This record gives sequence, structure tokens and C-alpha cells, in this order.
Amino acid sequence: MQLQVAIDRVTVPEAIELIRRVGGNADIVEIGTSLIKEYGLADSVGKICREFPGQAFLADIKTCDEGAYEFQKTYEAGVEIATVMGFSSFSTVRACEQVAQSLGKPYLIDLLECDAARVKRLAAEFPQAIFGIHLPSDCEGEGLTELVEQMAGQLSDEAAAAPKIAAAGGVRLSAVPLLKQFGIEVSIVGGAITKAADVSAAARAFYEAVHM
Repeated sequence: MQLQVAIDRVTVPEAIELIRRVGGNADIVEIGTSLIKEYGLADSVGKICREFPGQAFLADIKTCDEGAYEFQKTYEAGVEIATVMGFSSFSTVRACEQVAQSLGKPYLIDLLECDAARVKRLAAEFPQAIFGIHLPSDCEGEGLTELVEQMAGQLSDEAAAAPKIAAAGGVRLSAVPLLKQFGIEVSIVGGAITKAADVSAAARAFYEAVHM
């Protein structure tokens, strides 16, 4: 399992300081949607990626249209992974996939509010994607285990090979063993690290737990 630390709803200087505190305890650092929306790709993603050239970054751009254009610009800003919403048209998801593959980059399909039929079709048509099981942040972590169990089963039933699955939405340290049981490969953690009294210690605890 890998640890993805999500940084969002802060200023760019605050994001940079948080990443410094996380240190080497993140396999992937996520630059969150609100941060990108507020400051734009160049002044958020571009600036942060230049500050930490050795770190793998995901830009949670949440593309739902203009797939090729948005993915091209996002990768050009310096990230390793970009995201597209699973409820987008299949033409949009396919355009995002094509850009990612042309650049030799991974991409993530966010399954927020996707029903079972949609999940199964996405798993069948885009087997190379990372699939992001996403409990809405407004749920405050309630129901994450049930959602992961349900969607991980749907993905595994349909995919020809074992899919790569990430999970986000109020992930706490105590949930990591359960996520492993369901075959989750990327644990996405936000506030449990970035809002902790000791960010470095929290990041280290999560990193050790996911890599055990």
C-alpha cells in the first residue's frame, strides 16, 4: 500500500510548509481541487512541483469535460497523476486516458457518486486506470468502510486483472488495516495528517502503518 497525503484549502505557502513537515513520509502528495481552483495550475501545481522536484504529485483536477486539454495542461504543470470524474462522459474519460498513455503517466478515475453499473463499466473499459473510491468529505468519514467493501467488490468482479484502487474520505489510522483487507493500494489521507497537532508525527505514523 502507498500513502497519498492530500493538501487542500490552504494557501500555496502553507501547502509548501505542510509538504516540508510531511517530509519523506508520503509516496504521493495530492494538490487538492480547491487549492488548484483558487490559485490556478501555474501558481499552485506548477509552483509546488518546482519546489519539490523529487516528490510524486497528484493534481486533483476533477476533470469532467475538455478531457484532453485539461489533462495535457495538468501534466505539463509537473504532476505524475491527474484525475477525471467517473460520472463524466465515456468520451471524456477516454480522452484523458489517451493523454495519460501518450505521456506514459498514470491517471485516476474518481468514482464519487458512481452507481454499480457505472463502476463495472468503467472497470471493464479502463483497466489501466487507478480507481478512486471516494466518500464525500461532507460525510465526515461516516460509511467509508461500507463504501470501500461494496465498490472494491464491484471493481474486482468486473476487471480482467486486479484493479489498482485508492480510497479517500475521512481515512483514519484505525482504518488502514481494513483498507488493506479490501485490496486498497493507495490510502488517501487529508485532515488526519494536515490538521494534526504534529503533522510530521502523524504522517510518519500513517506511512509506517500503510507500509507494514
